[in-house]
Amino acid sequence: MGNLVKYVFLFLMVIAGLAATTLYLPNAYSDFSSDGKYLIDASGYLSGSKAIFDSNIALQITTGSNNGSSMQATLDNGLVTIANTHYLNSGLWQISILRDGKYFIIQGDAQDQNGNIIHLNLFGRIVNSNQEGSVFSVSGKITGAETMKVSYSAKIISTNIVTTKPTTPTTTTPIPQSSSIMNISIVYGASDINNQVHYSPSNVQVTSGTTIVWTNNDSVPHRIMSGIAKATTTNQSTSIFASDGKIDSGVIAPGQSFQFTITNFDTSQSLDPKTAARYGIPLNQTAGDITFFDPNYQFMVGIIAPLSQPVIQGTAQVSIIPGASNLANGQYLSSTSLQITPGTTITLTNNDSVPHRILSGQIITTTQGGSKGSAPPKVPQFTSDGRIDSGVIAPGQHYQFTITYTGSTQFYDPSFTWINGIIISSAPTTGQVAPIKISINPGSSSPKGTATQQTYNQYNTYYTPDTIQIVPGTPIIWINNDSIAHTIFSGVSTQRPDNPFTPDGKIASDKIAPGQAFMVVVNDTGIIRFYDPQYTWMNGLIISMPPTSSYSIGATSHNPGLH
Repeated sequence: MGNLVKYVFLFLMVIAGLAATTLYLPNAYSDFSSDGKYLIDASGYLSGSKAIFDSNIALQITTGSNNGSSMQATLDNGLVTIANTHYLNSGLWQISILRDGKYFIIQGDAQDQNGNIIHLNLFGRIVNSNQEGSVFSVSGKITGAETMKVSYSAKIISTNIVTTKPTTPTTTTPIPQSSSIMNISIVYGASDINNQVHYSPSNVQVTSGTTIVWTNNDSVPHRIMSGIAKATTTNQSTSIFASDGKIDSGVIAPGQSFQFTITNFDTSQSLDPKTAARYGIPLNQTAGDITFFDPNYQFMVGIIAPLSQPVIQGTAQVSIIPGASNLANGQYLSSTSLQITPGTTITLTNNDSVPHRILSGQIITTTQGGSKGSAPPKVPQFTSDGRIDSGVIAPGQHYQFTITYTGSTQFYDPSFTWINGIIISSAPTTGQVAPIKISINPGSSSPKGTATQQTYNQYNTYYTPDTIQIVPGTPIIWINNDSIAHTIFSGVSTQRPDNPFTPDGKIASDKIAPGQAFMVVVNDTGIIRFYDPQYTWMNGLIISMPPTSSYSIGATSHNPGLH
């Protein structure tokens, strides 16, 4: 009888243990795995001797290899917010992930812009996990001017996929409110009637609200006007246009730009038949088209056509038309401009009688290697960016590629450079995220911060704002309001005065001249530090959180509880 009671007791203890495990660790598995990247997004409260503070933490970590059931991790970026005061990670941090990812221990220091240091000693325990991530309960302490107890809940998000891509930079300030920008180059030598190609691209399709930016890359001034054909030249080869008063740039000097936002298309107006024929546009598809021209060089004609909806994650077609290899033909592609969303597969078919090759790249705005006074090139010149290369496409064959990123992509045939077009990849109109503007402030190239700020590379007032919170998919525009050129890179802080940042490749601009701008679309989740590699005291933070996150960043204020 005694043995029976003992066995029943042991059986009940086992059942109770299993029940307790089920109760306190539902779905007890973690997203943590070896050699991964994760964002720890924690929020809650700190309790001191006299006050309770709201607090948030965002830590971006990289895990190492497994050592039994444990692994070590390194901190890539860290931001601690206590009562709206921000602290950036400084020095070396120790991060241990234990019991197959069910627990973690984090220790390290962080510093605010005034040089005040806090020490974190945190312990996390998993409480739930699903496909969206894991939830941890976090306790421990943060020590500054006083020691405060930690009460956080934390979400662990995998950030292994990096998709932030730069988009076409540089428009003159001010940046338009429209989130869609189309760049048109007035090519070098455009004033020569024999040049054949005068704008690149010369035929674009856009939605209402798009801002068109014409940049004069020619050596002489130009003027952009919109209008309709009123007559033709005596040999019937060229239309003569009269302004309709909608668009008038005035004189655009070489190297300068003009921008105009298309607010609507007048569908009661149609394209001039001769202009439509020149660009291979069917007459039943010309309603609402806008013709632009240079009144001093009326052979310089371009078209802005309405595009009601972008292609949404499907397929799009581009055809190299018969005779495209002949410059004098005047018609080269069935669609010179596409507007799509990321994930769209584009099929490019060669309907010409000779082979073609398609590369992506950027137009070269000045001649290279030519002597002073030499004749301008008759066709536009490009340099490849390495994104797209079709190889040789034989007549009757096709080439497919998928655009996975947002931004603009210009494509061309290196052997017949008058064959070129542009692809605009953007988020669907519904729910599109408005861009956020960051000013590069006047005088930023001169350090204004304390020696401590310079040593630890804190965010500062060289940018306005210097710290932003966004959701993935947000366009960010840096506007250079300084008197000298600047560059924007993203990177990881090394905490070394001689080389304070290591570029991570997510953001890399060219030189941004005074009055110009640079834009990227950030699709990542996590923390991104940006800086100017020539003036490394100029640095800031981007915190990208999913739309459902409750994480917030407030304005910087003094916190007497820590100072």
